[in-house]
Amino acid sequence: MTQASISPASSGLMANWPTLAVAALGSFLVILDVTVVAIALPSIERDLKASFSELQWIINAYNIAYTSVLIAVGAIADWFGRRRVMVTGLALFGVMSLIVGLADSPTSLIFGRLAQGLSASAMLILGIALISHAFRGAARAQAFGIWGTAIGCGAAFGPIVGGVLVDLLSWRWIFLLNVPIVAVLIALCYWRVEESSDPNAGRLDWWGILTFTGALASFSYAVIEGGELGWSSTPVASALAAAAVMFALFIWIELSVKTPAFDLRLFRIPTFTGIQLICVLNSVTFWVMLVYLPIYFQVVHEMSASAAGLMLLPMTVPLLFMGPVGARLASPDSWGVRGLITFGCALVAVAFVWLAVAPPAVVMVWGIAFLVMGIGTGLINGELANVGTSVVPPERAGVASGVNITFRHGSFTLSISIFGALLLSFISSQLGATPELVAGLGDGLATTANLIARGDFAGAISSAPTEMQSAVSDFGKASFATAFSWLLMITAVLAVLAVPVGALMIRARDLKAQQPDGAPVEA
Repeated sequence: MTQASISPASSGLMANWPTLAVAALGSFLVILDVTVVAIALPSIERDLKASFSELQWIINAYNIAYTSVLIAVGAIADWFGRRRVMVTGLALFGVMSLIVGLADSPTSLIFGRLAQGLSASAMLILGIALISHAFRGAARAQAFGIWGTAIGCGAAFGPIVGGVLVDLLSWRWIFLLNVPIVAVLIALCYWRVEESSDPNAGRLDWWGILTFTGALASFSYAVIEGGELGWSSTPVASALAAAAVMFALFIWIELSVKTPAFDLRLFRIPTFTGIQLICVLNSVTFWVMLVYLPIYFQVVHEMSASAAGLMLLPMTVPLLFMGPVGARLASPDSWGVRGLITFGCALVAVAFVWLAVAPPAVVMVWGIAFLVMGIGTGLINGELANVGTSVVPPERAGVASGVNITFRHGSFTLSISIFGALLLSFISSQLGATPELVAGLGDGLATTANLIARGDFAGAISSAPTEMQSAVSDFGKASFATAFSWLLMITAVLAVLAVPVGALMIRARDLKAQQPDGAPVEA
């Protein structure tokens, strides 16, 4: 490969713009492909006749894949070259986006998303590595600021991009759009991105990564399939048992090896543990609602895909602008880290409690609550990553960053499965408590509940006996709306829990322990 002639140590922001473009746009596509899919699920279901569990796998196959191999891909890149692995990841991502966009069955779409997720891990983790190698000093800070904004754009505009493409073209274009962008990024890599590697890279904790991935995948399978196969069925019970065994092995391995992929000893630091708990609680409240709210608006309020995406703008746009505000407020001469994070968590909690306890009758007013929770998450999003690495010894910062990313995205992946199972369970319980439906649908009640849970009311009505179609139509949306209100109640409780975690577990002495002598610190 041709080496770039630019010296990263002396390069300014504009002199190395191709590297920044590859890192920022690559990470943008990774996050975009998380948020863009939710808006298209009803269209995918109608086109491919996907079941409720298959729709969940379309999201989770991607999330599990890129979450579980992030650390492994980073280590492989240290050995074989970061540009080489980035190009490989981009090429695979582009090819799989084409395959997924042309998929003719849920199974091919799921396996395509799995491969797409594996390649996405390289694009996300190596974006950080490329920027770290290419920039120094103030230019590096600016580069990471642009990179963070790109990720925020992926989260903010994914639902809108998805909605417009679904309404004007087809759900297939949410994947096909990746192909030309990836081609440009590969060209930029070969043109001006410098190769780099780490000749002193240590051994990789393969057993830790494999057991973690196995536990995550097995538990997700059990939760997703439990609603349809039954929680006591052999496949589901076996998956739960396998998840428990592999998770126990994972903990044992990580406490035994010299260089663990996930250093569990870091959890002896209360502030580090508190930060990871807040990351999990934020993922299973704010971020998981970005998946289920578009479906709710399309189902209950009969919005188009693009209109449902626009409804989420107040949640997502603050992610682009509130990060710098949060950084200033976290400074020692302002609110401090603990004050900022507690306040941000409180905003998110207030918004979810409002929607759960007294949801506005006019759906557009929901945008006010969305804005409040968007501001709260935007204020703390960057500081959660910053504090998570600043409270550990400098030589463990890389491992701490990997743990933080894994906790965020792993909890997001599992919460999608759990919330989906709860949604189906709540709908099934409501339909089962309606004597008219029980008598008229018989064994078809489970199928009707499944169709309603995935938003296919036309399918639920048409699959019912003619004399029952009116009743299914009447109860369908009501059951979905009631089930979703229970999900909001759960997210409200979890959001409230984050407030005392921030107030009690973030400690000044943990932050001060890792500061240079004399550096100011304020928790």
